Amino acid sequence: MVLTDQKVKLMDGVFNPSEASDILNIFIDKKINFHKLQRLCITEQDCNDDTPQLYSRIDELMKAKESIRETIMEARREGLELQIESDIQITLIKK
Repeated sequence: MVLTDQKVKLMDGVFNPSEASDILNIFIDKKINFHKLQRLCITEQDCNDDTPQLYSRIDELMKAKESIRETIMEARREGLELQIESDIQITLIKK
């Protein structure tokens, strides 16, 4: 198998606080829900598996969401817009 890398520009733009809030909250909420579903599937298979890595990742995302909320509130208070840029790096790897 040939390993390849791909870089995708996910976001690149300037947004008002409401737009930025919508975009970022949707993204983070989807990631949180993804990890919650993973955790549920794992615990259904083995009720003794407490999936600490998933709890840790969900906690990280919740903290990031709060930090973003504070930044957006500051932008609203100051009458500023937010520039958001995000790339995704995709690498095929062998199992």
